[in-house]
Amino acid sequence: MNNTLMVYLSKRLHQSNSNYHTEQYQPGPVICISREVGCGGVNIARLLAIELDKHGGCKKWKVLSKEILEESARELNMEPNKLRRYLKEGDRGIFDDILTAFTEKRFKSERKINKTLIDLIASFASDGHCIIVGRAGHIIARDIEKSLFIKLIAPYDWRVKQIMEKDNVNMREAMDFIEKTEKERLNFIKHIAGENNNDVKFDLIINLAKLNITQMVEIIKFVAQTKGLLEAHKSKVEVF
Repeated sequence: MNNTLMVYLSKRLHQSNSNYHTEQYQPGPVICISREVGCGGVNIARLLAIELDKHGGCKKWKVLSKEILEESARELNMEPNKLRRYLKEGDRGIFDDILTAFTEKRFKSERKINKTLIDLIASFASDGHCIIVGRAGHIIARDIEKSLFIKLIAPYDWRVKQIMEKDNVNMREAMDFIEKTEKERLNFIKHIAGENNNDVKFDLIINLAKLNITQMVEIIKFVAQTKGLLEAHKSKVEVF
């Protein structure tokens, strides 16, 4: 991840501790993309950000996915792979390994991991002009009015074929990958949102098997504009 984005991520994580407050500030706009395994999402988000930037505005749209884990790991003094493994597998033994590897002063509890991730994602969403791919963004940002929650879906056979072509694997390997990744994502959401995470409704559900990427981006852009996400965004008024 480049240094400019890393500085931004760190600033957003610590902003709640800064010595100023804002007035007349509305959180968002934020777009959260959830997806079934094999539907991708990041490439769509990147193209969408380019198209949304053409609409004008004082801020450019950012796409965040793996950067959230990387910055959270840095804040927790953890290796990104250890944090990713803990969140994916949901194994208490892995958490115990983490506690063994890091002193109590640097790393206190499972709750701290979850709070760091939630605070970081909530901060991105609140700051606005952000497209969050996965990471339970649609759950954490559900109280933000200027938001758009999207679900990318496709038939199972279509997703298997996409994975086979993209990763050069056979059908059995692609099917195993879908099963494994679905479990990992459920564990991640459980860590972040707990058991009660099914009450969030999506604004838009798109079947990737029926549309090409250009058509999908145009639809999302239209809905975002209809919901007022592309209106002139009020800048923060900082009061020291």
